[in-house]
Amino acid sequence: MGDDGAGFENLVAAYLLKHIHWQQDAKGKDVNLHYLRTKDGAEIDLGLSAKTNNGETLTHLLETKLSDTKPRRALTRFAGERPNAWAVQIVLHLRQVQGHGAVEVRYAAERLRAFDA
Repeated sequence: MGDDGAGFENLVAAYLLKHIHWQQDAKGKDVNLHYLRTKDGAEIDLGLSAKTNNGETLTHLLETKLSDTKPRRALTRFAGERPNAWAVQIVLHLRQVQGHGAVEVRYAAERLRAFDA
């Protein structure tokens, strides 16, 4: 039996990679998918970035969870440091959408459908 949490994270990453490739190929956008980790070990599952006139800018900060609705400390930290990026914890088994300051907790299916492809 595998780790369901890691499997869900990989599923979301694969879906987002498909979205990134579609943005690059069909729309000519310079967007990328990242794993984010600081020198002090704080990490979040995924980040999306886009090229701007000022360089590359993080647009989305994403954490994946099976059922945990309390935002991870690292996601809250990254959201505070990058207020222009949308910070969301994507939860597979969620009872209701929640907001925790700068971090939103959303249904996985709802959030992933919001991406173009």
